[in-house]
Amino acid sequence: MVMMTKLSKAYKRKFVELRAVINAWELIPDAPEDEFDAIDHLLLSQLYKGSDAFKIAKALKFELNHNYGFSVADDAVANMVTEVIAWWNSLKE
Repeated sequence: MVMMTKLSKAYKRKFVELRAVINAWELIPDAPEDEFDAIDHLLLSQLYKGSDAFKIAKALKFELNHNYGFSVADDAVANMVTEVIAWWNSLKE
């Protein structure tokens, strides 16, 4: 039970931090803070699984294109993924 509480708190902290990263992209200016929480969950899931940048980019592009209706270039998605992975790696330092 104690372990679940620690994991839950760690996940929530990471979720809030990653939400700030995603919202800084301003995919929709002035969008509600929780507008892209589905992407937040998706990315955290991929990161916790240890997915590589290619797999994360593929999942992110699918989410942005199919669920949000954006047309996002591969290089833009790659830049987003690079930023997310850099944030994730900074947590381990």
